[in-house]
Amino acid sequence: MVDKTDRHAPGQPGGQADAEQSRGEDDLFADALVDDLFAEARDCRPVEVPVHLEQSIIREAVAIQAARAAAVQSQGADWAKGRTERGSTTGLMAQLRGVIAAIGGWPALGGLATASAAGLWIGLAPPSFIPDPVALAGIDLSASDLPDDSYDLALVLSEETE
Repeated sequence: MVDKTDRHAPGQPGGQADAEQSRGEDDLFADALVDDLFAEARDCRPVEVPVHLEQSIIREAVAIQAARAAAVQSQGADWAKGRTERGSTTGLMAQLRGVIAAIGGWPALGGLATASAAGLWIGLAPPSFIPDPVALAGIDLSASDLPDDSYDLALVLSEETE
């Protein structure tokens, strides 16, 4: 791997010539075009935004933020009013609503459920690149613990059921 200073990464054989031989001419031409575009972009000065345009954008953004804040506050007031009309604000359901709100609402609760299911799945059937948690815990389940060619376990189980 060769960088712009014509140095290559440690452990990589060759230099610039090896890198050019391994790549096609189209790739080198595309790299030259991209390098030219980056050089041109570095030389350009950014275009100044007119002051009146910037001020009008900021005024519009402030108005939109105020409208959204008012809508959120009115929804919160409607929710609180509906909650008090339905009944008490204490009890199990109110505590459950508080816990769900503290977690982040129903979308966050759905994400939590999905992550929990994925964790259980990975824990029960880990992929091959994840080490076995039973072996990491130091538990030895060798073949001598439950031999396949013996009917001792079946005999013990049948005696317990009689």
